[in-house]
Amino acid sequence: MSARSSSLIVAAFALAFTFAAGAASVKHSTRHHETRHHKEAGPTLIVRGDQVSTEGLVDAVAQAFADTGEGHLEVQPFNTIDGIDQALSGQVDLAASARPAYPARTQESGLVFTPVAWDALVLITNSANPVNNLTLKQIHEIYYGKIKNWSEVGGPDEKIDLEGVFPKLDGLQFSFRRLIFGNGDYPAAVPRLLINVDSLQSDVALDPRALALSTLVHARRQKDIKIIPIEGVMPSLATLENATYPLPLTIYLAYKADSPKIATIQKFLTFLGGSRADDILRSRDLLPFAQATVLNAKTEMDRINNIGAKMVAEGLSPEYAPGNEFARLAHLYPDLQRMNRLQQVASQQVANVNAQRVALSEAAGVDPSPRAAAPAAPASPSTYTVVSGDTLSKIARDHSVSVEDLRTWNHLHSDMLKVGQELKMSAQ
Repeated sequence: MSARSSSLIVAAFALAFTFAAGAASVKHSTRHHETRHHKEAGPTLIVRGDQVSTEGLVDAVAQAFADTGEGHLEVQPFNTIDGIDQALSGQVDLAASARPAYPARTQESGLVFTPVAWDALVLITNSANPVNNLTLKQIHEIYYGKIKNWSEVGGPDEKIDLEGVFPKLDGLQFSFRRLIFGNGDYPAAVPRLLINVDSLQSDVALDPRALALSTLVHARRQKDIKIIPIEGVMPSLATLENATYPLPLTIYLAYKADSPKIATIQKFLTFLGGSRADDILRSRDLLPFAQATVLNAKTEMDRINNIGAKMVAEGLSPEYAPGNEFARLAHLYPDLQRMNRLQQVASQQVANVNAQRVALSEAAGVDPSPRAAAPAAPASPSTYTVVSGDTLSKIARDHSVSVEDLRTWNHLHSDMLKVGQELKMSAQ
């Protein structure tokens, strides 16, 4: 049996999009059922979720949190859906997720999803593969099933072995498809599905034709694979911080607001906003959420629209741009727009906590880290006059506001603009 055939693969694409929990648990490796305990001190918080979030973020800070004496963590890497459902049922205290709540699963509204860090969605291939860049349009067409050969993206004349992770609504796959298609539940053409990110990366390391999705933090753990730059930009802490990398990934911790352990949960979230956790996260190539001032200035819908505009500029038909699909879903599930608003509010709350920490440090005579305090944003003009080449999304991006707000403030019923038209840039 070859190394590829020995991988844990869900052969049928259709079966991958069912909730066959029993079958999935049989195929899941023993390693990812284990619970990791961290220095018992104070109340216990059980954290369960996908590999990327639990092993990338929670494990990184678990010991340091235990050292505070405020509590300790039991970390259970498994998958996103299971972590969310067990948090809803009260079996675990926190769900670690690489995606926000999904409005189509109405039960997920029973959890508070708090963004705590930024990672990067990355496309990986075998280190022997010569392809060194992909455009957003090419990525869209690969996952749409239109591009199937490496020669179509500057590589050898060989079939692309596209691989993904089971189960449905996996955090990574969901967040990636939200950005690329506007719909986290989009049935992308991924014929080979493995049980977790570790097995996927091991498979890519053996196959020069493979292409798969991972994260910056997770990909660095595997030898013989490489990350492919997107639009000429290599993911890094720096390109996340300046928002030049086009596929950022938010890591969330989700919990019940009425949890009996809410006090300890809040202490852990406060610890995640502190300088000790900041340093740990940065050492793992994770950007602390409160420090991502450029990323946090935009909503997810802004990012989707920007990606769609880039794809259209590269030749994609506008009807297939992800912004159109997102708009359709927002009509079907109005909570999508509400979630974007809540994410902005959560971002501001975390930033406020961080600013308070800096102020306390200065009052105590401690010189805070230069990166802890965000530079004051320049005052925005109250109006803007449309010039040739402007679009509503471009104006919104340039002024750090949302397209939806521009429409509301200016009573716009479409995205059509006229040169010389004056737009209000705030509600005032």
